[in-house]
Amino acid sequence: MKSSMMNLTFIMIAGISGALISCEKKSDPLPGDTVVINLTLKQKEVIEAANKFAFDLFVPVITEKKGAENIMISPFSVTSALSMTLNGAAGETFEAMKQALRYDGKTIEEINETYLKLMKDMVPVDPRVIMEIANSVWIEKRLTVKQPFIDALKTWYLAEAKNIDVTDPGAVDMVNGWIEDKTHDKIQDMLDALSPDLAMLLINAVYFNGKWRYQFDVDDTEEKTFYVTPDSPVQVPMMFQNENFAITHSQNATLIELPYGQGNYSMVVMLPDEGVSTAEAAAILTSANWTLWMTSLSHGTTEVDLSLPRFKYEYKRELKDDLAALGMGIAFTPSADFSNISDQGLMISRVLHQTFIETDEEGTEAAAATIVEMGFTSMPMVTTINVNRPFLYFIRETTTGTIVFMGQVADPR
Repeated sequence: MKSSMMNLTFIMIAGISGALISCEKKSDPLPGDTVVINLTLKQKEVIEAANKFAFDLFVPVITEKKGAENIMISPFSVTSALSMTLNGAAGETFEAMKQALRYDGKTIEEINETYLKLMKDMVPVDPRVIMEIANSVWIEKRLTVKQPFIDALKTWYLAEAKNIDVTDPGAVDMVNGWIEDKTHDKIQDMLDALSPDLAMLLINAVYFNGKWRYQFDVDDTEEKTFYVTPDSPVQVPMMFQNENFAITHSQNATLIELPYGQGNYSMVVMLPDEGVSTAEAAAILTSANWTLWMTSLSHGTTEVDLSLPRFKYEYKRELKDDLAALGMGIAFTPSADFSNISDQGLMISRVLHQTFIETDEEGTEAAAATIVEMGFTSMPMVTTINVNRPFLYFIRETTTGTIVFMGQVADPR
């Protein structure tokens, strides 16, 4: 075995995705090279700001859960829905939302242009990856909306505009049905009920289905040990392959990048060192560190014996408290100013976020949806790395740097 070979054992969560097309690892020709999505300097700055928001949102959630729960967030979905909402904000509310989203110094035009660019270019960039993005705005019959707001959502976010009636018994099913359709039934029953004060819903949905560039052979999958805690071993199905992958190290973790398709999308697995918790590893997740690590991963690959467990789970979270902690609390109060949406008083009632992921020998299927619910303010070498403990992962578009999903695997069962 080559002296440069690295033996990595990655253990995650069991579950086989039936949605991905079957393909033998070695017999299929490899896809083409990564296609560069060209961005302007301003667009790069918006994405960098959105990634900063992603880490600022994710790290407290990981810290709060202390490694005890499987977690997954789609920062792209959250920022898409909130950026749509930002188009309707004014005054102090607009500034607070910009600050919370880390868009300081960015104009609404720059933000809108970036999301349109990403929607148009990230979707078709890799024929071996299905990437679908959908936006919609649902307007309650009592709300009189300003046309420029609707026009902005249609123009920049390609949003569908729909009417909704809170008194209609079938309204919840209509909204859930739209989300289920856009996520290939992976996000179901997201909305529980409609508040009598509902004025508007702004929804983003993302669906991802990517085949590994280097697939695992199902015959090599075996039951192996995963340590939920140092004293809590469990047996899980673990996949295996020998291939070349990019690897780098942080202060307290090892990162390995697993490409999908032609390489525009990849999963970056971050395995904390022995004795280091995922919360401790997450503590150094900053935009600056992330940029350094991603640059390091781009420098080349190393031969690796890789063992990676299959995993599948769902996650749902109400983000109001998280977003308020990041600085946009005013948007959730009667003092909110959304006068660019309507002359009627509006505030954000809640922000619902739901995700799904399933990873197996062939690739990854993932989905996310975010609902911003608006209410009336008044009626009206040879290294062995055994990933046998909780870890973090990130799915990103490699040429733009956009982080689409991020999560924590805490318990493979």
